[in-house]
Amino acid sequence: PQQGIAHLELAKEQTLPKFNPDLYIRILAELRQLYFDQGKYQKAFSVKAYQQSIEYQFQFRAFVGVGQLSLKERIRNTQVADRIAASGREQAINDLVERIGRKDHKLTVICGSSGVGKSFLLQSGLIPRLQQEIIAARDVEPVLLTVYKGWKHRLAETIIGTDQGGDGKEILGKILHQLRQNGDTNRLTVLIFDQFEEFFFQYPQPQQRRVFYQFIKDCLSLEAVHVILALREDYIYYLLECNDRLISLDVVNNDILSKDVLYYLGNFTQPQAKAVIEQLTKQAKFSLEPELIEQLVKDLAAETGEVRPIELQVVGAQLETEGIVTLKQYQEGGDKAKLVERYLDAVVTDCGPEQQETTWKLLFLLTDDKQLRPLKTETELASVLNLSPEHFSLILEILVGSDLVFQIQARPEDGYQLVHDYLVDPIRKRLAKFEEQKRILEQWQQEGLKLEREGFTHLDQFKDRPFDALLAAMETGKALQAMVTKNTPLKDYPAASPILALPKILGLKPRPYRTAFL
Repeated sequence: PQQGIAHLELAKEQTLPKFNPDLYIRILAELRQLYFDQGKYQKAFSVKAYQQSIEYQFQFRAFVGVGQLSLKERIRNTQVADRIAASGREQAINDLVERIGRKDHKLTVICGSSGVGKSFLLQSGLIPRLQQEIIAARDVEPVLLTVYKGWKHRLAETIIGTDQGGDGKEILGKILHQLRQNGDTNRLTVLIFDQFEEFFFQYPQPQQRRVFYQFIKDCLSLEAVHVILALREDYIYYLLECNDRLISLDVVNNDILSKDVLYYLGNFTQPQAKAVIEQLTKQAKFSLEPELIEQLVKDLAAETGEVRPIELQVVGAQLETEGIVTLKQYQEGGDKAKLVERYLDAVVTDCGPEQQETTWKLLFLLTDDKQLRPLKTETELASVLNLSPEHFSLILEILVGSDLVFQIQARPEDGYQLVHDYLVDPIRKRLAKFEEQKRILEQWQQEGLKLEREGFTHLDQFKDRPFDALLAAMETGKALQAMVTKNTPLKDYPAASPILALPKILGLKPRPYRTAFL
């Protein structure tokens, strides 16, 4: 294996992906497998992540799963435009850019259900687009915030460039001063607060939220500042606090939920979902049978009549991973829930077979029974899991690198959060299934241990009670036979002594007896 790794590493260095991307991807796939087989899971995952980035770059991959397409890490500007066009959200991005260019739309509240693609729209569509725009003769500077613990310091670091000292009021004063300077130098600042429902979990007291609302009001009074709030539709009622209760937002006439402020982002209709799948797979030359696309859309829309973009991406990514391109293959592989389950299994497997149980438990800790994604520190997670620091770091690194978990920079310690609400239920169900499988396996192993002891007992009994020993050995053999199949390798049998006991006992009997039994 070491020689194979050396040869593949050399091939990787000497092959230019732009000239032969298909060969380059195959080299990476082989290299990743060799590292994994040797138990070098971090290196294996690093190669896998790089392989996926190459696949995105050269459009060998259609679906992104739970991940975000990033200008910095994955694909070029032209490809971002292609992906956004294919994602079915191009019109929404055009609408938002148009709103930002108008003085009567200083505040926009984007709302939609969980999994509808708000974060994708903002982080992989709107922000890259704004970075290339000139609006009202101004360069545009989008500022994104997704974590609200210590939000004043986070904004200061992003807008001013350093974490400003002083109390909260002083910090906010410095931020507003910088925003005024941005306007004076022909820069339009767009403050984007994504996953804004997290703000309400972080600050449950109204007086805590009033400070933020006042800051937003002050920002909206500046000519060169626009504000976007993005949150789940089941939390928008919190914003009624801004309708002359905790604060008076005159800029929107104290009607923050009016049609002039709200921008609703809905799930895909079935025709939209079909068009998105066809366009994405066409770009990546991942041809799906038309009948498969029809059935896939039907299954994705089974609950509500609409298709959640996040679920489309996860299921599509797993279809692509498994090479499922026909309706027959899809039906043989199970329903969409099975595909989501196998998608999660693949990420957990990347952490290594030895860490599977711990990895599922860690993911479970990042969920709760309210279908939410609590933010947990490394210390909080480690206190529950009995794991060495080395293995714990490996699991976190792979989960973060897989885009399944966010690593959130914070003081005094980083936090970790599941990337999406949509994954909470599948993870909780999958852990329950894993633990049931573990219970069955342990029961199987205990039964095997019992049969192992019985096999040796029958051999000891044969000297004194040969007939009783023979009957008992036959019963034990039948019990062992019931625990395996005809295709089970001998090395995987839960016990060996029953297999040895019967031939030894029968070997002392007349040949016809043995032949009849066998």
